[in-house]
Amino acid sequence: MAGVYAREVAMSADRGAVSLDEGRVVRLFGERAAERADRQHGPPLASSGSGVQLHPEGAAQERLRERVNESLQWRMHAPLAEIATTARLLRGQATGATAQQLDAIATSAAHAQAMLVDLLNFVKSGIGGITVERRRIDLKVLCERVLDAISNANPDRPIMLVSDNRVVGNWDPDAVETLLSKLLLNAIEHGKPRPPIRVTVQAFVEAISLEVWNAGSIADHAVRGNLFQPFVIGRSTGSQRHQGLGLGLYLAQEIARAHGGRIDVTSDESTGTTVRVDLPRG
Repeated sequence: MAGVYAREVAMSADRGAVSLDEGRVVRLFGERAAERADRQHGPPLASSGSGVQLHPEGAAQERLRERVNESLQWRMHAPLAEIATTARLLRGQATGATAQQLDAIATSAAHAQAMLVDLLNFVKSGIGGITVERRRIDLKVLCERVLDAISNANPDRPIMLVSDNRVVGNWDPDAVETLLSKLLLNAIEHGKPRPPIRVTVQAFVEAISLEVWNAGSIADHAVRGNLFQPFVIGRSTGSQRHQGLGLGLYLAQEIARAHGGRIDVTSDESTGTTVRVDLPRG
């Protein structure tokens, strides 16, 4: 089967989709998407425990969530957004070192915004858990959109999508988009640059599985047992300057749980690292 995938990938153009037997599709993302593409399947996976919980109830819980939204999302998010926007506007009028400095300001502000959103979701997860609003979506289409955006932001890291032609179910599209983004950014930050990161989506009768694979293992054994705990940061192969808060996998787990699903990881040097999410169709 690996030979079939390699031949199909070699024949495909960047960002093109190639139909395989059994109603499967392979699509490559990235300007220099690599030639090699192996299939990776992990064993059935179990859910992990998580950490911090707050315990307000009823109306008090809802009031606390509203105050968190107001304090973190609006009072802190708006100034960061203004900084990023202003820097980009000034960038169009600047040259040389000034332009580089404005680029750095805009990038740092955007990174701070992303961390703020993670922190907001972390706090919400402890106030009654992350809530989801389900609607009927095609997960393959959502995955294509997410992979396209992340590939554009990371053109040196090719990504492959292997998916059934149609993966329909009832999920929260924003939450699942966040979940997949966290898994992809984790693979980019901690995995080897080649071969391509691989996202595999399979549909079953009552559930779907979503796997994100990257080459390389989780080298830090102290991190292995706490991957889904908040504020756990593993060894990075990317930019330490833009490393996150260590909330990505924790939030991915909470989103999976909010959908009645589960998430786990398998990792070793010979087969790489696979994070698998199982979600009921809802």
